[in-house]
Amino acid sequence: MAVARDCWSWAFWLIKKQLYDGPRTAEIVENVAADVSSRLQADPEVGRNLNGYFRTAVILRVKTLAARDARLTYAGCAQDLEANHRPYAPDWAKVLEDRLALQSLLPFMSHPVRCILHYRQLDYSWKQIGQRLALTEKQAKLRFYYGVHQAHEELLVAQARRRARGEESEPWK
Repeated sequence: MAVARDCWSWAFWLIKKQLYDGPRTAEIVENVAADVSSRLQADPEVGRNLNGYFRTAVILRVKTLAARDARLTYAGCAQDLEANHRPYAPDWAKVLEDRLALQSLLPFMSHPVRCILHYRQLDYSWKQIGQRLALTEKQAKLRFYYGVHQAHEELLVAQARRRARGEESEPWK
């Protein structure tokens, strides 16, 4: 397209000034030229001031790219990222411990308490669980915590019985 050739030096200057990236000029001008060409085919009226339309399209594209690039921040190479931004998962051990504790309590829980537990694992709020079970939020919480407490007591009784019979659950023996 002749307009793209005529406006090349202006587009290079604008892109270098706004985006600080002269080498991107060819890509941007090519994309804008394709867009302007398809617009010209759809509406021949654009051809009356094709130079102005092309420049306006380049300006708008550069502004869009500048806004998009402003959202990205340079954080360095992979080594810099590892040094400055350590993986952050402080609660992974607690999550694992909680999951193991719940798995050990699960066989001792009643069915309604298991249902509440599954709802919580699916990220239902206490209010939503209460609505599903025709309870208030507080009643749902109390029922769950009481059920977990009962399951814990039953687990302790079962472990005491096993110890009394001489059964050990330790894998190294």
